[in-house]
Amino acid sequence: MRDDGIEALMRAASRVKDGETFSGELLVQEGVPVSLRLVLAAAVLAASDRPVNKKSVTTTAPAARSATYRDHAELLDQVTTVLPTFVQAQLDRAGSGASVTDLARQLQEANRTIQEERERREEAERQLTHVSSYARELHWKLKDEYDAIIKEKIEKVRHLRPVPEPSDPSAGMD
Repeated sequence: MRDDGIEALMRAASRVKDGETFSGELLVQEGVPVSLRLVLAAAVLAASDRPVNKKSVTTTAPAARSATYRDHAELLDQVTTVLPTFVQAQLDRAGSGASVTDLARQLQEANRTIQEERERREEAERQLTHVSSYARELHWKLKDEYDAIIKEKIEKVRHLRPVPEPSDPSAGMD
């Protein structure tokens, strides 16, 4: 069986999931105890790398500050001092993923790399255009000379005819 506070928290969570705005009134309507709200708020703050102090916990909970300081002072002291270490230990055990800062840095680095590669590709394309243009121009300039060389080689070729073998070895020594 669940604790009444946990059941109230789950009802409130269901309402938020269904689209209702998270508020202190919602938690009061569902009967979520202030102590549970304070613990949950401190855990949320610690997990999101935000400062965990009395003011931030009561604001996140949400709970009336003066009544909370008066009625839950000891719990408030405990959640602000002990809970952040406990939450961090759980995150370490769970193997937390990359932080928003790390992801932003990785994204900037990837964008920089992409830009550098685009610039390298554009430069390579410019060089390729230049080289292919030069090769095409050179081909057309040398075409006539090449054709002349080939024509000259064809004209110089002597067509050989077979020479009959001498039958008499002395016949070829005249």
